Amino acid sequence: MAEHPERVLRHVVPDAVQVQVILGSLLGDARLEGPAGERRVRIAHRAERAEYVWWKYDRLGALAAHPPEQTADRLEFRTIVHPIFDDIAPYFVGPDPRCQVRELLAPLGLAVWMTDVGRLQLREDVFLPRQREVALNR
Repeated sequence: MAEHPERVLRHVVPDAVQVQVILGSLLGDARLEGPAGERRVRIAHRAERAEYVWWKYDRLGALAAHPPEQTADRLEFRTIVHPIFDDIAPYFVGPDPRCQVRELLAPLGLAVWMTDVGRLQLREDVFLPRQREVALNR
């Protein structure tokens, strides 16, 4: 019997960009959901930040379960259940997860975090060519 497609995707190893989007998002507005072995991430932002939500969705690729949907004044989507979320969950417990996660963040993860909390805006025109290629898949 064949495995369900979402179960197969649990074997896909997230790339460096996906990991940084996940870490930065979890330091910002995203939330881990579910018990161990069934964890996923919920990403939600105000509807006026739709372009940013779609950017995250595009970066997460196969890790995103379904396209973003509008709910009231928010646009949100969830990832598939994946073992990486069990691996990183311990970094997000305790009084200040920022202290534990800081050493795992690369510039992209930091930028996602700062964008989530409204301190900056990710814009394609501010990246150097190599940064644009890595961060924006272009």
